[in-house]
Amino acid sequence: MNEFTDISKKIKFRRKFLNYTQKDISELTGLSERTIRSIENGEGNTSIFYWYKILDVLGLEMKILIKPMSDETRNSLL
Repeated sequence: MNEFTDISKKIKFRRKFLNYTQKDISELTGLSERTIRSIENGEGNTSIFYWYKILDVLGLEMKILIKPMSDETRNSLL
């Protein structure tokens, strides 16, 4: 499972937990219901700006972490 799929599932779970419909999120963010569906399904190439709009409405946040890298080659150690 990729990271976007995991985030998408959390977004969908939180939306349902708060008893919001996709239409509600659409109205609160100004995004189309199609975009909301696409993000919740981990599909498409949507702007990170859209993700943050949805996360904000749902009271969620996403953090960027520094990934460990080799000092010599700058390649991922993972």
